[in-house]
Amino acid sequence: MRTTLTLLLFFCCQSLFAQSEINSSVQELRLSELRMTTLTQSQHLEMFDARGSLARAEHELNLFNSFGKAETEKSLRLDLLLEQDALDDSTEELEQLKIMYDRNNLADVTAQMVLNRAERNLQRQQISVELAQSEITKWVQLGMTRAQADLDYDVTYAKLNIAYLEAEHTSSRVELSAEISDLKLFIAELRADSEDE
Repeated sequence: MRTTLTLLLFFCCQSLFAQSEINSSVQELRLSELRMTTLTQSQHLEMFDARGSLARAEHELNLFNSFGKAETEKSLRLDLLLEQDALDDSTEELEQLKIMYDRNNLADVTAQMVLNRAERNLQRQQISVELAQSEITKWVQLGMTRAQADLDYDVTYAKLNIAYLEAEHTSSRVELSAEISDLKLFIAELRADSEDE
């Protein structure tokens, strides 16, 4: 009788232990499935952000290629034209002052001050024209190429980031799916062992 009770107690404890292990494994499975849901949602958000970055980069590149290059150069050429006009105005003003003061035979200090100021203004305008011409040259030779390269880089980086995220997400999902499959198999084995006993 004692042996029967001991065996009954042993099987009862073994059954409770097996059920406890099954319950624990089921909980672990639910947590893994929840992690899969969270992972999937997180990955969708990352991909949405990455695709948005790519769309913005491509849009900026298209705008630059459609309008940016030409508009910047037009703006720089307009600046040059304005500087050249101002230079022409300064040159004419100086010539007018020289003629005016020469006709009146004014040899006073005021006349010389006005002429000196006009000459300095003319020199500044000549420098402004040179700088405006230099800006156009720098834009055409360097700036446009650099801006194009930066925008191309942004598009390429966004595309590579999407490819990286896709690979990383696939790997993470496969790894977690394998963990879930292993848990399901383990639970099935536990249940089969429990039924056999």
